[in-house]
Amino acid sequence: MKKIVLFMVAIAVVLSGCGIVSNFKDEKNLEKKTIHVVAMGDSLTVGVGDEEDKGGYIGRLASAMPNDMDGVKDVKVTNTALKGRRSDELITQIKSGDLDDDLKKADVISLTIGGNDLMKIVRENMTNLTKATFDKERATFNKRYKEVFDLIRQRNEQAPIILLGLYNPLTVYTEDPSELNAILKEWNGDMQKIAKKDGYAQFIAVEDLFDSNDNEVYSEDYFHPNAKGYQLMTQRIEDTLRKNNLLKLSGGTIDFKDVDKDEK
Repeated sequence: MKKIVLFMVAIAVVLSGCGIVSNFKDEKNLEKKTIHVVAMGDSLTVGVGDEEDKGGYIGRLASAMPNDMDGVKDVKVTNTALKGRRSDELITQIKSGDLDDDLKKADVISLTIGGNDLMKIVRENMTNLTKATFDKERATFNKRYKEVFDLIRQRNEQAPIILLGLYNPLTVYTEDPSELNAILKEWNGDMQKIAKKDGYAQFIAVEDLFDSNDNEVYSEDYFHPNAKGYQLMTQRIEDTLRKNNLLKLSGGTIDFKDVDKDEK
């Protein structure tokens, strides 16, 4: 009898590895509910440059979620972002306690921060701007970014955090954006490492979407995305979350709909 039981266990393990035994995703039965999204950070989360006034990437994502995802009845967005905000200012905002209630109730959290930290470095070192200058500030920003992340997690341990990376708007003006692309790669890499260590966070790379304006993705200020740019960001968020198992990231509460099943 013992041999039979062991044999059946072995068969079950083999079948699960072949995808024949149903897994967590196949067994989902998600109840539709109102999803509370808390949006944090700077002008990209505000939606500056969106000539269609649809709320930038966060407004478009909120509109798409009920149609694209199981477990989503509708979406409530609390947008706490502010144009020009830097990482040190975001830390102050979180520590103030003003966001505590919203963060505790959040089902999804989104974050854009870092662009204004970089611009501050540029403004303060305009006459002597080198990669070494950015390297010196990189550790400081990484420390602040991790603190932002930790402060969020102290208030909400499990909600998926969508972390959008940085891009280089200088590519609009020149085909030789100096060393800024290399700098952004390093800073984005630091953000990605923080996300990977968490388990319920996802870094979203967007730098390739804005590596020029050939695709007409910039607004009139040639710094912020326009409506098309924000739509591309939204699609990148969805594509990345789909690829990286949204069901797992959300703790089994939401997932993308099965397109094949929906079409039948």
